Amino acid sequence: MHLNECSLLGVTMTERRKARRYEVYLPVQVCMAKKRPIEFYTGQLRDVSRSGIYFHSNIPLEEGAGLELTFALPAEKERSSSVLVRASARALRSSPLPGEVSPLYGVAAAIDRIDFVRPVSSAA
Repeated sequence: MHLNECSLLGVTMTERRKARRYEVYLPVQVCMAKKRPIEFYTGQLRDVSRSGIYFHSNIPLEEGAGLELTFALPAEKERSSSVLVRASARALRSSPLPGEVSPLYGVAAAIDRIDFVRPVSSAA
């Protein structure tokens, strides 16, 4: 089997992702980029790559919706503080997740811009 293909229930599917995804389970703050008044809510990040992100949301999102996402990467052993990540993205799809008590949606989004904000350390 080719590295970009996987077999699920006897059906071969071609992997369309362009970049490697990393599993992460972190809270993510979501802001609808063009909605006024500005609304924020919290989702649950599931995986991220340099070009895309997938998270769980209590709110369904329309395809093409502009999003501002913020989450903190945990501190590394050498550092005592985490790194804040801010990403501008657009929703590609939002699908209901079956078997959940309250409505929950899986949201895939393409990252248009990503910034890593390192904490400022003060020299005393």
